[in-house]
Amino acid sequence: MQIRQLTVANFRGIASLNWKPGLSFCCLIGAGDSGKSTVLDAVEAALSSRWFSFTEPDFLGCDTTNSIVIEVTIGELSKALKSDERMGLYVRGWTVAGELRDEPEDNDEPVLTVRLTVDATMEPVWELVCDRVDDPRTMSNRDRALFGLVRLAGEDARHLAWGQGSVLSRLTGDNTEATARLAEAYRAARASAKLDEIESLSNAADLAEGYAKGLGAYVEGAYEPGLELGRSGLSSGSIALHDNGVPLRLAGLGTRRLATLAIQKSAIAEGAIVLVDEIEHGLEPHRIIGAIAQLKAGQNQAAAEQKPVGQILMTTHSDVALGEAGADCLHVVKVIRPSREMTIARPASIEEIRVLMRFTPRALFARRILVTEGNTEVGMLLGLRENWPPRHGNKPIEQLGVAIADGNGAQACAMALTLSGLGYLTAIYRDSDDALSVENLAALLAAGIPVFEYGGGLNIEQAIFSIASDELVQELLVYARAERGVEAIDNNLAIKIPDLTIDNIQGDFIAWEILGALNGQQLREAIAELAVRKKWFKDQRIGRGLAPFVWRIVTATPTSPLATALNQAEQWLYA
Repeated sequence: MQIRQLTVANFRGIASLNWKPGLSFCCLIGAGDSGKSTVLDAVEAALSSRWFSFTEPDFLGCDTTNSIVIEVTIGELSKALKSDERMGLYVRGWTVAGELRDEPEDNDEPVLTVRLTVDATMEPVWELVCDRVDDPRTMSNRDRALFGLVRLAGEDARHLAWGQGSVLSRLTGDNTEATARLAEAYRAARASAKLDEIESLSNAADLAEGYAKGLGAYVEGAYEPGLELGRSGLSSGSIALHDNGVPLRLAGLGTRRLATLAIQKSAIAEGAIVLVDEIEHGLEPHRIIGAIAQLKAGQNQAAAEQKPVGQILMTTHSDVALGEAGADCLHVVKVIRPSREMTIARPASIEEIRVLMRFTPRALFARRILVTEGNTEVGMLLGLRENWPPRHGNKPIEQLGVAIADGNGAQACAMALTLSGLGYLTAIYRDSDDALSVENLAALLAAGIPVFEYGGGLNIEQAIFSIASDELVQELLVYARAERGVEAIDNNLAIKIPDLTIDNIQGDFIAWEILGALNGQQLREAIAELAVRKKWFKDQRIGRGLAPFVWRIVTATPTSPLATALNQAEQWLYA
């Protein structure tokens, strides 16, 4: 099963949403409180076989006069769902262009639409709807279970025991024999508690172990059924999975979550809709990568075998998870305030997002992004930002949801436009030695993207050295030698600057003008040209080390092009 369209009205923080996922794997990101988890909650509420209890806070603004309405249109339907005995009379058509129509045509994909409505009575009503059929069909929890929904949020320990509604109960045997086998298990537990001798429970434990390992859960010994002592009475929930004698519910959070997800997913033969909220919770980076890789591999294998692929909707705040999911899966969630209308957008250009994810993936979790031309600017601005909080109520820019991103040189403009199209507030900080084209300037203006640059055709090295005092030029040369090597820097200078020997160059910069044929400004231009060509500072760490020098330079020259551009960027970041 795959969701083709999701519409939400008046549910929690969402006034309205109309989203067509279009992919089998969707990674939802967005700033905090943007409503990512609420999107998954809406899908779960509509398609889960569980009963949901609703209260006033579930209504937008706690206003129960406007009903909650959630509609989910599902494709990749199983044969059972399309049969007339099941839900075939309510099948609609989903066109190649991604439009829904009640009268399916030959090339349309068969789809079903589930509508969940909750009014002021707080009583949820699930219905199958189709405008060509006069009366909607009320759906039971058994009906909704056919859509194969799995949700992993915090953790759901009930699936680690043989309790009512547990997936382990289903793994124990087929539906007709499950009750009898469990009764036998309970009797045996009362008699001797040798649960591992009950074949049906041991087989289910073995299956659960294999599924959990496949998704990256740590297994110390082997999964086996065991009796959890200390619980009142003996019920199905008293028989739980153990790992090497220890109840699995006592394992680490990450292992519990992965095991729970794996066990739940295993109960669905094929084509599950999997909802994963903050997959990184409780997991180390390598297990985040492994879990996502396994989920995607399962979909790829199903596609290769021409089986139902299913769908995974995942939220994350982790750049590791985002990197493994990939730019192709990216969906950015944004809520427009104060209307609370939600949008979920895909990038207009994937290439620029791939570049951003390669250099500064964490920027995608911000609200406001300053795109720079390269590593020098990113490093310098990250260093300079440490000086800004005292001028802004002691607030760091990160507290305002701000990020500084590497635009990879000439791609900075296209990246800023792509980010703006996704709903980010975006600006560009760049050199002015390579002027923007008329087309780019027009596009940036139309998108409302400000550009901060030095003017006068200056690059960052020229902007710094042209206004640095003799003492600071000398300190910058010492810093360059420390980072790039004394011999390399001095040889560069000796070749570039006439009438100066290595001995002279190793002396104080203040004396160079006296010893050579160039005046102070010419010397600064020569040094700046060398710094650019030899890439002295083209490194984010080295660029960050420049920040203390730059701060002293702009403090001493507050009206310089460098100071002006940096001040404009600072004010925008704190706007």
